[in-house]
Amino acid sequence: MKIVFVSIALNIHQIGVADELYKLANGQYWFIETSLSVDGNQKGGNVDSSNRLYLIKSYESLRAYQYAMQLIREADVMVYGAAPLEYLKERVKTGKLTFVNSERWLKKGLLNLLSPNLLKQHFFYHTHCHDKPYYALCSSAYAAGDYRILQSFKDKCYKWGYFTAVPKLDIVNIQKSKHSVSTVKILWVARFLRLKHPERMLQLALQLRSVGVDFSINMIGIGPEYDKIVTAINDMGLQGYVHLLGNMPNNKVMEVMRTHDIFCFTSDKNEGWGAVLNEAMSSGCCPVSSIETGSTPYLIKDGVNGFSFNLKKKNDLFEKVLWLIEHPEERERMSIEAYKTIRDVWSPKNAAEQLYKLCQSMLQGESYVVEDGPCSKAE
Repeated sequence: MKIVFVSIALNIHQIGVADELYKLANGQYWFIETSLSVDGNQKGGNVDSSNRLYLIKSYESLRAYQYAMQLIREADVMVYGAAPLEYLKERVKTGKLTFVNSERWLKKGLLNLLSPNLLKQHFFYHTHCHDKPYYALCSSAYAAGDYRILQSFKDKCYKWGYFTAVPKLDIVNIQKSKHSVSTVKILWVARFLRLKHPERMLQLALQLRSVGVDFSINMIGIGPEYDKIVTAINDMGLQGYVHLLGNMPNNKVMEVMRTHDIFCFTSDKNEGWGAVLNEAMSSGCCPVSSIETGSTPYLIKDGVNGFSFNLKKKNDLFEKVLWLIEHPEERERMSIEAYKTIRDVWSPKNAAEQLYKLCQSMLQGESYVVEDGPCSKAE
């Protein structure tokens, strides 16, 4: 089985799945990168792809572009991500098995219907793809609902996402190592942007301080809202509770995550996925995560491997975090389950295996049902 992925750039959250698919397909896998990588395309940081034999940079030359188009025509399966529509048009002519991989389309509700890109994509779908083996990989828990509004991909949506490397950890001993510290350590990691709502961590600190629990909050990242947060910390007298650690490389962030008890993810609906949640869970943090992000409904099972919370409810984050502080044994149990969720279900290896099996079944006209995780049905 020949498989082709097409996307604007091979980033850190795709390369793990790409490596696994290359192995599963015995080298009959290619990733077509359609644009010169820039920082804006490299979600999660830069990735060294120089030794990936499967990478085709179609923008480098006419010859590379023609080879990419040949692969698109010949492949048994194609996954189309964020890339120029011409690549999809070439594929659809073949009538072969094709998946479209995207986050949600309607972050701003029906206002997004004015987007030229959305109109172009969905006009093409409705005029060329209805009667073809054409499916959606939903890299947001809200993507399938958006497709339903757009009257696209009826009963053809599957769960997908971003997949981070999973460290091999002695997760039980990591949790035990935290017993010697009485202060509950809470972590927040993101760019300081409005959609990430860093101010919610200061509100949380005020609420936790008011009930007298022993805690500290560390915040990693920089961004446009950083100076406002610095000022607010001083104005609120939170210098002893909230600490800004600045920017740091991804491997260092993962090390820091392993020393913390609780991870708070406070983004709103403009967060398409949020792979930092994968990373925190795979590092042994117990997550408390905004239900509005694309990843939370897929990854979090409330009370099992963490909690989701509602940004619109003033005390919801506080109440969930306080409960975890007051129930250390339950917090430890959920942290271990969070790690297992990423290791066993939402890992690059399992995602690649499930996609490969799903494609095999579809090509053979057989049914393949995944109960949970990547390639299970998205509603």
